[in-house]
Amino acid sequence: MDGTLQYLTREELCPNGIWQLPNVTKSVLRYQILRLPKSEVSETETRYPQSPAEMRAFLVKFFTRHYFQTQNSLIDYMTSQDFLNIASSGHLRILDVGSGPAVTSLAITDMLSCILEHLEDLGEWPKGKIIKVTYVLNDTSGICLGTGQRMLTDYFRIRGGHTGRIINNDRIISVQKAFPGNMNQLRRARFNLGVYDIIIFSYVVSPLNENEGFNSLVNGLLSIEKLCSHNGRILILQDKFQTSLVRRMSKAIGISSNKQILTQYVYPKRNENETYTYTYYCCLYAPVREVIKSKLSSMVVTKQHNCIF
Repeated sequence: MDGTLQYLTREELCPNGIWQLPNVTKSVLRYQILRLPKSEVSETETRYPQSPAEMRAFLVKFFTRHYFQTQNSLIDYMTSQDFLNIASSGHLRILDVGSGPAVTSLAITDMLSCILEHLEDLGEWPKGKIIKVTYVLNDTSGICLGTGQRMLTDYFRIRGGHTGRIINNDRIISVQKAFPGNMNQLRRARFNLGVYDIIIFSYVVSPLNENEGFNSLVNGLLSIEKLCSHNGRILILQDKFQTSLVRRMSKAIGISSNKQILTQYVYPKRNENETYTYTYYCCLYAPVREVIKSKLSSMVVTKQHNCIF
């Protein structure tokens, strides 16, 4: 069953091995780009947008890259029995750290919609059964959080005419404070909303290491596991330029890192067949409950994580 579901999902989202946006996401992305002003911004401003012009540049250059990396990294898990057990409960809770304009949250939501459609066609999902999705978006940029909320709202508004399998019910929570200094807020949200099922750290390992220090980053990652559900997963995404940092971090918390190669169509399109192939790093792992911390300079996890790699 898992193999059939994964095959059908991959064929829809990544035909012939090339990832491409569904029409709903194209519409959401296009609308946001067109409503934002266009002007020259630096590479740093593009990566970490703080203004409308910088947000436009991010959406044009990085949105699809992060979107496809999320789907490529999670497709095995989201078509597994562990995830389907969560889905069958009727509620999915996503914590999106370094959310930007909710890119990874949108990618998960759209892949979930695809999965549920195939499950229903296979007779494995009851017709009319609904999943409520709750989002906790965490970013230090107000423009990122505001744009993310609008994009999720637009997605559900457009998608609502096509499927009633997923609803948001206006549960989009924004936390505008840097991780891991926001742990109390994330714990309160977990207490009020329930444990998080998917926790994503998208391109924040490098800035967190620079701003908070390596030991604080590792302590935060170890602490966040306590907020993750039993069948849930934690996903860390980072570009190939941070290879040494990713390896050091994964070793410190006892998980595996995985180098991925991905080919995608380029959006906005300059021509119909333009593709782009690149590499990135991801760490996807299940939480463990028993963690003993040694000296900060040499974090040790006494029990190995159950990695899916």
